[in-house]
Amino acid sequence: MKQPAVVVLLAALSATPAFAQSDLQPGFDKRLLLLAPAQDKAESCFLRRYDTAHLKARPKQRVEAIALCVNVERMAPEEKGEIVRYIYNFDFSAKLKGKPEIAKTAGECGFSHMPPGEQKRIASKPIWCGIDCDGGGVTVESRKDGAELLVRLERIRVSSECGGGDDESKSFDITGSDDDKVFIIPRTSVEDYRAFVGK
Repeated sequence: MKQPAVVVLLAALSATPAFAQSDLQPGFDKRLLLLAPAQDKAESCFLRRYDTAHLKARPKQRVEAIALCVNVERMAPEEKGEIVRYIYNFDFSAKLKGKPEIAKTAGECGFSHMPPGEQKRIASKPIWCGIDCDGGGVTVESRKDGAELLVRLERIRVSSECGGGDDESKSFDITGSDDDKVFIIPRTSVEDYRAFVGK
């Protein structure tokens, strides 16, 4: 008799070292494991391009395409007695109406350490992916067993590369207004993501 797919999946996850609880630093936000496994250089990317019909039906939507890629960094102990730490970084990119360049930024998702009281407080809230120096950010929720990402945008600071010469990267905010607040972004390959952002 065949085992149900859910049982097989759970068994596989429990046997995978990337999900071993003993290897995660104290206070680690375990919901990050839904985005990417705790493995050095692991990447999970998501990309959505909106077609003409979608944008025509939503004339206030400024985002023509949006992408987010989570990448994991394993920080090995520098001294004896220190613990391994997994840092979940993210790259955010968007193509906006009227702008030929892709707007980009990067930051960190989740928490590398949370005191017990804080863990309980944020347990019911989405994962926050933020930019340093009050650069805003987005909240993310993994859906459909990781097949898509629900992204909510309030404000995020990005920059556009404007070319050579005397032009420099210019920073500006993308704000979640009207039809630019909630995005459902399907998973894509790392190669497709890099092609989109021009890496």
